[in-house]
Amino acid sequence: MRRPRERAQLGQLAIGLLALPLSVAPFLAYGTFTPQGRLVRDRVRVALSPPHRPKLTESQQRAAAQAAPRYADRVMVLAYHGIGSGADGDGGGDERFAISPARFGEHLATLRAAGMHTVTAADVARAFGAGRHLPDNAVMITFDDGRADAMMWADPLLKEAGMKATMFVISSAAADPGIYYAGWDRLRAAARSERWDIQAHTHAAHREQDVPGRVDLPALTSLAPGESLEDYRRRVADDLEENSAAIFAHVGRRPVALAYPFGAYGADRTNDPGIRDVLRDEVARRFVLAFHQDDQATIPLVDTSQERVSLRRLEVENVSGLALLRLINRSAAPEPGQAPNGHPLAQSAPLVKSLPPIPFVKELRQDPVPIPPDRPAPAAPVLPGPSPAPGPAPVTESVPPVPAAPTTVTTTPAPVTPGPAPSPTTTRPPPTTSTTAKPTTTT
Repeated sequence: MRRPRERAQLGQLAIGLLALPLSVAPFLAYGTFTPQGRLVRDRVRVALSPPHRPKLTESQQRAAAQAAPRYADRVMVLAYHGIGSGADGDGGGDERFAISPARFGEHLATLRAAGMHTVTAADVARAFGAGRHLPDNAVMITFDDGRADAMMWADPLLKEAGMKATMFVISSAAADPGIYYAGWDRLRAAARSERWDIQAHTHAAHREQDVPGRVDLPALTSLAPGESLEDYRRRVADDLEENSAAIFAHVGRRPVALAYPFGAYGADRTNDPGIRDVLRDEVARRFVLAFHQDDQATIPLVDTSQERVSLRRLEVENVSGLALLRLINRSAAPEPGQAPNGHPLAQSAPLVKSLPPIPFVKELRQDPVPIPPDRPAPAAPVLPGPSPAPGPAPVTESVPPVPAAPTTVTTTPAPVTPGPAPSPTTTRPPPTTSTTAKPTTTT
């Protein structure tokens, strides 16, 4: 009787061993083939083994130094989208803008070897509003939406490289982050590290809305059914105020820059020709700077001669570090009417813009106040500052001249302890951050 029983036990053990891989298969599939699963998997990977900036060979360092752009008092603004371990080579659609952590680390290493200095949107705002000098060869690294994957992968690489970046945040998403977005605790900890500058990306306008007789249009640049232009002005003003107030309440600093959702600012993808002027006016009353991504083939360096609420960013694709330097050199090339060194000619007339005055100039002239470690009250107060106008009332504004010897913006981030753990997971996907149907306007 023992032999049949032993044979049965051995058979059950064999079946159990054979079934073990099958029981693991759903977890492997979840972590490989679903966006939620990949984020969970990547969080574990980053916690166990954070990414590291690659060490360039001597020949790579020499090549970066030889290809290094050279300019002063201007800044190259770079727009990154997704960062993830499986981002390279996935192919279609927006994936051309998603790069791997290794590629992002290569970019940082190459920029550092080329003598580039990172600045934030707040630094650039001080150049526009207070005449602060930017460091030579300044580059502004930006991310949109407040996405958790970008912060998770980029932060240890920025820390290791001694660089900093700007994150444009959707405040409604930060309040209900799920798995795709960073919550307010994580954003506040990131800002406290001084590696991250938290700026505005609207509260609830990062979406498209149904427009009768048209394809869906960005909510920020279109009238809703039955909405008048004055109703639109009030809606936009309320959304921008709520976005700014939430960032101020949770992070402790007033946002001074906006990235237009989907890169839409009213030049196209609109159903009313008056929207562009209304949006321009409302944005200029509340922010020093605003960015879009039109005409990627002709992106210039940003300087204070340009309209401050229509500045342009270069969308970074999956290219090598040296290729990125070549793109920056293309932007730094002298334009007609400029001296060979890239500076505007002395005889050029100052550009006059019919915009509301630059807001918060007094604050821009002061050094930023450190963010305390304790979290502020979650209630979003009403920010002091400009209120929406009942109608367009622009005034003439001249860009303030840059003084001869102002304070130079520092680029070395302060050390800090890591922020809190990410928020609980949900399955709500992030909004699309770039479009392919309109090649001139993305994000």
